[in-house]
Amino acid sequence: MGGLPYPELSDFHPKGEVSMAYDLWNEERGASKRAVIIIDKGGVIRFRELYEPGTLPDPKAIFAVMEGLT
Repeated sequence: MGGLPYPELSDFHPKGEVSMAYDLWNEERGASKRAVIIIDKGGVIRFRELYEPGTLPDPKAIFAVMEGLT
């Protein structure tokens, strides 16, 4: 997904550290839960939504939050 005007996070190593910090770690699976989190430049979480496998995020809701960020 190159060319995005915002950073993305991959919780690769150390495995699960960021997922645990945001309470998204699934200990049973040894992987993070599916989620979209939008954090503004000041470090404030502006959007946080968990998704069950097979469920897709609503892009309109995500873009509406992103458009409100400066």
